[in-house]
Amino acid sequence: MEISYWQSRWHKNNTGWHMDDIYPLLTKLWPRLSIKPDTNVLVPLCGKSLDLHWLTDRGHHVTGVEVSRKALRKVMDRHSGDFTEDASHGFTIYRSELLELWEGDFLKLPANEIPKPDIIYDKAAIVALPPERRELYARKLLECCGKHTQILLQTFEYNQEEMNGPPFSVTEEELNQLLGKHFEFTLMHEQSKMDELSKFQRRGLSSYLIEKVYHLKPVHRE
Repeated sequence: MEISYWQSRWHKNNTGWHMDDIYPLLTKLWPRLSIKPDTNVLVPLCGKSLDLHWLTDRGHHVTGVEVSRKALRKVMDRHSGDFTEDASHGFTIYRSELLELWEGDFLKLPANEIPKPDIIYDKAAIVALPPERRELYARKLLECCGKHTQILLQTFEYNQEEMNGPPFSVTEEELNQLLGKHFEFTLMHEQSKMDELSKFQRRGLSSYLIEKVYHLKPVHRE
């Protein structure tokens, strides 16, 4: 699944994954993480999510990465601050006081050029990627991490044979294979979504669909 696929979907406004409201579990779970207001938050594949503004409203410095300029323009239109524009490493970068937006492929993000994140917020990012790209994604996450970086990560689990992604099914077993050497996992939320997401049933899903949200805390790194 190439970058052009996502660019085409944004161009055609075929963005059924986008939420028109703040992700409810962000507001519910974030206070439990004891994150200080002035910390750095990295949001991969951020789209035009309202979550970016919720985070900056709480004093966090947020770095969002997204391939679609159209999506990032929506984010900037809603943001109260003015933006400067720069270019580096093949990315166009838009910066305001608390919000930094990198337009380009997250897998090519120069990790040493962004603010080192205290926490990475993965909302519908890893589940947007097919299996062959999830390992590359995990490597990039690790490249971006500092010694104390945490991750808040959402997944879906379902029978992949019944429905093509995205979103793809990402199991806890796979997460452990990708990130388990570096993080300890806490399952913060688990809920069946079959009743709410009938559009997935129209795509062939019939057995189960479970949403999970994990908190990943780093194990000691030298």
